Amino acid sequence: MEEFKYLIPEESIDAIMSNVSLLRNIEGHLREVFNEHHYLEVLMPSFEYVDLYNDVSIGIEEEKMFQFINHEGKRIALRVDFTVPLARLYSNQNEQGEKRYAYFGKVYRKEKKHKGRSSEFFQAGIELLGKAGFEGDMECLNIIQQTLQYLKLKDIKIELSSAKFYKRLCELVDDSSFVNILKKRDISSMQLLIEKKQIQSPLKDLLIQLPGCFGDINMLKQMIDMIQDQQLKNALIELETLYNQLDPQKRQCFSFDLAMTPSMKYYTGIMIKGYSPYSAETIINGGRYDQLMSHFHKNVPAIGFSYNLSHILKAIEKEEELC
Repeated sequence: MEEFKYLIPEESIDAIMSNVSLLRNIEGHLREVFNEHHYLEVLMPSFEYVDLYNDVSIGIEEEKMFQFINHEGKRIALRVDFTVPLARLYSNQNEQGEKRYAYFGKVYRKEKKHKGRSSEFFQAGIELLGKAGFEGDMECLNIIQQTLQYLKLKDIKIELSSAKFYKRLCELVDDSSFVNILKKRDISSMQLLIEKKQIQSPLKDLLIQLPGCFGDINMLKQMIDMIQDQQLKNALIELETLYNQLDPQKRQCFSFDLAMTPSMKYYTGIMIKGYSPYSAETIINGGRYDQLMSHFHKNVPAIGFSYNLSHILKAIEKEEELC
């Protein structure tokens, strides 16, 4: 037992933050921006009912939750996500119209052993409830643009995609293997799927190109011109419209990934992922989720995103080592 005095659990091995001053500096800048845009910072519970997450079906398997049985015999989990509890908060407080929340804290998700990943992540983020469509999307994208300078990283890339586009593709292809093919960007498996389903052009032409469909606005425009299905086309036109409204001086870090799969099942519109060349994991995640509030008997549009501060700090350290 003596050895355990000097060890920490494998789940936490990457969660030690020695450079706390840098973390607080980034947090401070983010708070300033959130306050400027009238986001109310809230402290959320560390524990949630497992059934809450299962009922909403967020896309995180129950096996990834740290669970225990409380004194009432009910299953409790460490918080795996901020969005669902904040949606509940909006409902419980009988809010109406627009509401802006900001948060800072940890989420806990079990990771596979020997993958070099910890199971606790420090996040900061915002949730914008009650602001639909284009205006809500632009508010979040503008905040991302405004905060990138404070993340202390060079060459950050923000990739945009659409859950509308993704879900329509899933309808058209109608095959359970399609999602995994997209995740792996497996061109040979895509071709086999096309043959198995006897998919014809023009959908066939799109699917063949899809694993490699990531790039700048010119790529997006080419795909809009090529696609004939109106629902698919409309989803991409929405992305083009958002891009055209971004600050031109900061637009160069934005690109598009049409093979992106939702990190959360509840996404319904724009999806956002941020990357650093010095991080194997995404440093920003978010998207629109207009149907989530229906689980709390509210018809309220919503969008939000989070900064993975644990990954950002590790990326800063790596960048400093290599540059």
